[in-house]
Amino acid sequence: MKKTRRKVDKKSKKKSTSSENSKIKNATPLTYDGIKFRSKLEVYCYKELKKHKIYANYEPVTYTILDSFYFNNKKVQGITYTPDFVGEDFIIECKGWMNDA
Repeated sequence: MKKTRRKVDKKSKKKSTSSENSKIKNATPLTYDGIKFRSKLEVYCYKELKKHKIYANYEPVTYTILDSFYFNNKKVQGITYTPDFVGEDFIIECKGWMNDA
């Protein structure tokens, strides 16, 4: 059985749960129109696109930027990119407040 670790915020001593987005500071996951978004900003963007009848899919594809490889007998993790919204001829990446990560 795999153990799940909980991260503790040193300032507030608050334990993060699986429903929180631990990689992005202050991101609140939400479900809207049956879609699970990672943040309120993504929900806002989705609503604006829908309001203006601009068709875009939410996180429909993941691109491999660099495949994983071995260097000095150690595996180097590959790099992938999943854009937030992809339309017919555009990509939108929602970015919130900057943090130390």
